[in-house]
Amino acid sequence: MRPQMLRVAMDFFHNEEDAEDVVQEVYVRMLKRGWRQGDNVEALGIRATKNLCVSVWRRQRLRESEPLESVPESAGHDSADTPLLNGERHAEIENAIRKLPPSEQRLIRMKHQDDMPLEDIAKETGMSRRSASTIISSAKKHLLKLIKDT
Repeated sequence: MRPQMLRVAMDFFHNEEDAEDVVQEVYVRMLKRGWRQGDNVEALGIRATKNLCVSVWRRQRLRESEPLESVPESAGHDSADTPLLNGERHAEIENAIRKLPPSEQRLIRMKHQDDMPLEDIAKETGMSRRSASTIISSAKKHLLKLIKDT
């Protein structure tokens, strides 16, 4: 069963170390969980490997993402050009916000322009706090990408 699990992880990561780590973690989890008579252990192992690959990938992506506030500030902090540069930066961010889907635009504006807490955003939009947080996080990543690409 190990070669199939390793192949699945290698196809996902294209990195032998990550693939090996995933397979070992799946073995540990399967040993802790155990299985019942009649369980297809091979199918469980492959499914667990796929699921863990996705979880590890998401964790890695989350670590790689930067908060919107990490976009570098303009170089001329104390110069006479500072107000102009800040205005240009604000315009650049506003243009990027306009490129977002309307639902993301609304939540980003509520969070950062109106300085609303997540609980209030969730109440006003009728969505869960977690959904609002997820959409705002996604919108920030999208904004960062749009700003870096310009």
